Amino acid sequence: IVRNDDFVWNIYGNWSWIDNEVVSLGGDLDALTLGGQWNVDVQARPGQPYGALFGPGYLRDPEGNIVHDNAGLPRIDETYKVLGNVVPDWTGGIGTSLTYKGITLSTLIDAKWGNDIYSMTTTWGRYAGVLEETIAGRETGLIGEGVIQTGENTYVENNIVASAKAYNQRAYSNSVAEGSVFDGSFVKWRELSLGYTLPNSLLGDFPMRDISVNLIGRNLAILYTTIPHIDPETSFGTGNGNQGLEFGQLPSARSMGFNVSFKF
Repeated sequence: IVRNDDFVWNIYGNWSWIDNEVVSLGGDLDALTLGGQWNVDVQARPGQPYGALFGPGYLRDPEGNIVHDNAGLPRIDETYKVLGNVVPDWTGGIGTSLTYKGITLSTLIDAKWGNDIYSMTTTWGRYAGVLEETIAGRETGLIGEGVIQTGENTYVENNIVASAKAYNQRAYSNSVAEGSVFDGSFVKWRELSLGYTLPNSLLGDFPMRDISVNLIGRNLAILYTTIPHIDPETSFGTGNGNQGLEFGQLPSARSMGFNVSFKF
């Protein structure tokens, strides 16, 4: 962007767009399970993008509203369905560096967008009542958002008060996963560094050249996420069947450090 004898300003970035669809698995296979945890599998399914999250969801009316029973508790669909996909729509990052007379300041922000994560931390945390979301309705009960079926293909808005314990233990359990599938998109402040390179003209006959010292911070902050309680950059491992699944994740840590580099 700017370059002169004393000052240099660079901007750099990368972006990749992912578009895929499973066309056929060969033979008469309608799904190939790549991996899974508890009641959710990561699958390849014809007609779906690779990496579908497949598991139990809520029963819904033709308008997409959750159907509740006569106790005001959500009903579970007996048929498993696709709840999301672990593959992002795109990934990218942008960075910049400013250099002035040997002093360099640089930073990097990156993002992943459009993938989904099944968080068992949410499932079991809400079932056990240890997450802050379960505070709602503890004293007065709560009314689940959705409908009650009153006849064949007829529904009315749910108005039945259920206890918070009963509602959370029905809506979040081993029997249903849909409520714990979240958009895994995130934006992270990945790195910040400040460094100084000693001018070679000051070193004389000293055998080391281009001596530089840098202070570096990495994984500094999550700037955007909609998934609660966990770092959205999570998985059980790097294998295809381990993506998009989270359970009891340890908190991610930022790191601070420095390095010294030189040439002979």
